[in-house]
Amino acid sequence: MIDDLKTFVTVIDEASLTRAADILCVSQSAISKRVQRLEQLLGVELFDRDSKPPRPTALANRVYEQAVTLLGAWSHLLDVAHEGAAPSGTFRFGLPHAVADATLFDAVLKMNELFPALEIRLHTEWSPALQQATEQGQLDAAVLMLPEGTGLPHGLTGRQIVTFEVKVIQSADKPLVKRKSSIRSLVGHGWILNPDGCGYRAALERSMEAAGQRLRISVDTQATNTQLRLVGAGLGLGLVPLDVLRTSPYRDQLEILDVSDFKLSLGVWLVYPRQTGNLKPAIDALTESLCASFERQAAKV
Repeated sequence: MIDDLKTFVTVIDEASLTRAADILCVSQSAISKRVQRLEQLLGVELFDRDSKPPRPTALANRVYEQAVTLLGAWSHLLDVAHEGAAPSGTFRFGLPHAVADATLFDAVLKMNELFPALEIRLHTEWSPALQQATEQGQLDAAVLMLPEGTGLPHGLTGRQIVTFEVKVIQSADKPLVKRKSSIRSLVGHGWILNPDGCGYRAALERSMEAAGQRLRISVDTQATNTQLRLVGAGLGLGLVPLDVLRTSPYRDQLEILDVSDFKLSLGVWLVYPRQTGNLKPAIDALTESLCASFERQAAKV
């Protein structure tokens, strides 16, 4: 049917069976057969064959308009499935809150610069929810924070961007504990952390439980700089990836603790389905933008 529509549109555009045959590299008889097949499918006559040469009917002009639209959509559909085609449509990607704080601005600017016709939709959420959304096709790509040594989720591929070393912090001016500490020595102090669902909060809770203790939450908020500001004021202990701390305006107000029995490393991965179609160049550009952001931040230290 697609070939028949292309033939019909070419005949109308060229106003000649002969020129249409030359353009499509087929015989005139093949052109006639394709037009006749389309007429049979639609149940109408598209050309008045009593005139010499045959003229398009009034209905043929209406069919032509729809055929041009349909062929354009078909071409776009083929581009969507082809990795070498220019990205088009909507690109949906997700970021954990900690990564968004550090990289979101640069990533969006870069994507808009490289692919101005691509609609960017961003979503921030915890890694487990982002992983599920990517697996279910609700996101085209996502950044996940995964414990070191963890394999990629089934059905997804990707690249590790950086490793986050997550550190326990306190106020530099109003310390609550000694710099060299253990999990047990932190018991009894309040914590200023991300809300429930955060991977490194969950890791801290497990370490506390293994020591027979419970985590005491003073404040939970997703705003990283708010957390760091509160910790810097001496209102509690905190957890933060070292890369995020390095770029924070509050870093001089904070002290990193050496907790002997709590070490946490998270791999930051950009993951996406194995088949991405024409979004592959956009995913590659996003990967490079994220890598460049973390490299710039490391160079400032």
